[in-house]
Amino acid sequence: MFTVSCEELVKENFYCPHCGGWVYCPEMNLKYKTEDGKIIEKIATGCLQQDEKGNYLECPGCKTRFYLTD
Repeated sequence: MFTVSCEELVKENFYCPHCGGWVYCPEMNLKYKTEDGKIIEKIATGCLQQDEKGNYLECPGCKTRFYLTD
């Protein structure tokens, strides 16, 4: 099972280490403002998939799954 950090995904482009295909970029992040005015960025929910092991992103090229940590 392959994993990727949520913190890493919201900050940097993520390419599949197996095939080199593009998987996710920070421009896709969901951004919202908290009550105190702080802007929070999260992985866009429409990009995530889920199975019994948890939330993951899938490489569109080779279909490798990367499960989210933290």
